[in-house]
Amino acid sequence: MNTEENKQLVREFWESFTAADIEKAFTYLDDNVVWRSMGVEGELPVSGEMDKNGIGELIKNVKVAIPKGLELKMLGFTAEDNRVANEVESYGELTNGKIYKNLYHFFIEISNGKIIKIKEYMDTIHVKKIFVD
Repeated sequence: MNTEENKQLVREFWESFTAADIEKAFTYLDDNVVWRSMGVEGELPVSGEMDKNGIGELIKNVKVAIPKGLELKMLGFTAEDNRVANEVESYGELTNGKIYKNLYHFFIEISNGKIIKIKEYMDTIHVKKIFVD
């Protein structure tokens, strides 16, 4: 795949993620995908690594916490070879009335038309305030 096809694959993955369509999201993921959410491991429920099944659980949990849907606004893409850097802004209203609005940088690696690795950088303090405190 070329860099434009890789960026499109990432866009389509995020569309299925926000639609809470786990089956479709899985079509973009390699069976051995690893999603690493940066942060001090163990400090937040979202820090550490997830496999494909963990990503499915994340999609379910986001839908439960934000039933109107999590909006992901694509702010930018940079791609080289099999890597896509993706800047994203989220917005969602939780069932308890809190607003989740975070900024992310995702570093995504692709092989044979599937996402094999996602590294997520975000404001972990905001996550803690909204989901933990």
